[in-house]
Amino acid sequence: MARYRIADLIVDMTLSGRTKQQAMPYLTEEAGEADISLSCDCRQVLSQHPQFGDLDTAEYMATGSLFAVEMLRFDGFQLHASAVMLGGKAYLFSAPSGTGKSTHTEKWCRLFGAQIINDDKPVLRRVGGVWMVYGTPWSGKNDLSCPVGVPLGGVAFLTRGEINEIFPITPMKAVPVILRECMQFSHKGCAGRQLELVDLLLRETPIWQLYCRNDDQAAMVSYEAMKNGSK
Repeated sequence: MARYRIADLIVDMTLSGRTKQQAMPYLTEEAGEADISLSCDCRQVLSQHPQFGDLDTAEYMATGSLFAVEMLRFDGFQLHASAVMLGGKAYLFSAPSGTGKSTHTEKWCRLFGAQIINDDKPVLRRVGGVWMVYGTPWSGKNDLSCPVGVPLGGVAFLTRGEINEIFPITPMKAVPVILRECMQFSHKGCAGRQLELVDLLLRETPIWQLYCRNDDQAAMVSYEAMKNGSK
C-alpha cells in the first residue's frame, strides 16, 4: 500500500491507473498508524456496476465511495462542488453537473487570482470547531485539485438565470439542496451521520443561492457578496 495525506488524515491505499495518478500530490512518507486504510476488488465492483465501463473507473468510483464513508468518522463529508481558495478562505460552488460551477470558479481564478482546491468532490471537515475544506484525489475528469486545507468562507448553490443575483438562504431551505449534492448512503447510520454534519454546517456557515448567466459579471456579483459575507 502507498501512504497519502488527505484531509489532514493518513490514508493507506493500493491504487493504479487514473486514481493513482490523481493521488500522487497527496503522497507522504509519514510513519505511524494510518487513520484510514482502503482497498477494493475492482473486478468485483465492475461486475456489480457494469455502468462504470472499465476497471480504472470502477477503482476511482469505489475508492471515492469508501473514502466518503470513512470521512464520517472524522466529522467530514464530501460535497459535489467546485472549491477555490482566495485570501485564506475557501469558497464552494455546488450544482448538478452541467450547470456551470466549474466555469464560475474558473472566472474567480482569472478575475481575482483564486486557486482551485478541488473541482468535483472536496471534503468539508469540522476540525477544532472550524469548518475546513480539503482537496482530494477524487477531483473529476479534469483532475483539478490541490493538497491543502483552508477554512471555509461560504457555500453558494448555483442555478442558471436570466439575471445575476445572490442572496443568503436559511438552513431549512438549504437542506434539500445540499443533500442533493452529497453522497447518497444506503446505510441508515451513514446517512444519519451525514445529515447531522450537514445540519451543523448550515448553522455555522454562510450559505448562498446564486442565480447567474455564467458571465464575468456573475463572478463579480458572487465575489462581492461572499467575500463580505458572515454567519
